[in-house]
Amino acid sequence: MKSYDEKHIKNVVLIGAAKTGKTTLCETMLYEAKLIQRRGSVEEKNTVSDYHDIEHERGGSVYATAMHTEWRDYKINIIDTPGLDDFMGEVASSIRVCDTAIMLLNAQHGVEIGTELIWDYCDKYRKPTLFAINQCDHEKADFWNAVEEAKNSFGKAVTVMQYPVNQGAGFNQIIDLLKMVMYQFGKDGGKPEKLPIPESELERANELHNALVEKAAENDEKLMELFFEKGNLDEDELRQGIKLGMMHHDVFPVFAYPQNVTWVRGD
Repeated sequence: MKSYDEKHIKNVVLIGAAKTGKTTLCETMLYEAKLIQRRGSVEEKNTVSDYHDIEHERGGSVYATAMHTEWRDYKINIIDTPGLDDFMGEVASSIRVCDTAIMLLNAQHGVEIGTELIWDYCDKYRKPTLFAINQCDHEKADFWNAVEEAKNSFGKAVTVMQYPVNQGAGFNQIIDLLKMVMYQFGKDGGKPEKLPIPESELERANELHNALVEKAAENDEKLMELFFEKGNLDEDELRQGIKLGMMHHDVFPVFAYPQNVTWVRGD
């Protein structure tokens, strides 16, 4: 691996209640980066991050584990953390040193007690945070209930960036509200196909996109002026507003994905 200056090193921490899929997501991120050739699983006790004997015995993370990958001339340090409050010291110290926190929610259970305990540290240290709603492919998944619980718990800054079209068994379609396209993933993996948003989803997608634009514009005076002038913001302007909002703790973007995420890998 080449050397990076401090401006090109980012620390990302995965946080969330127990059994929300943090270790599985870490495994997939390493697989996506082609640092490993096969995804391990917690059940098979062969994941990169949960490697201590006690973690194999307990079937879950006990220690915070640091890994890394490279992306677009950046070195990304990824920290996998425990979800049980017995090990909250590991979580707190990891949040403190991170640049961005990714809070995982289980689409079946939404906001749990562990979620709220961990959130206190994100709030205390004012870390940019996004929500990843996991297991949207589960038959009991309820993405929108999880979003509503997040808004009730963490406020109006919770803002949907992506949502599942066909959550539950067979889930393979996501509406991206930044790019305003639908991504459809093939059953055998590979890069997703970009498709127009279906007519049946246009009203909801436009409503959520407008909410995203307004939320982005709120974070910068120039963006607000552009919004009033044009009635919209382009993709780069949206990114700028969202980034500023995350830094100020005024925007917490929400993304969706399945537990079985192997199909997101492209060659």
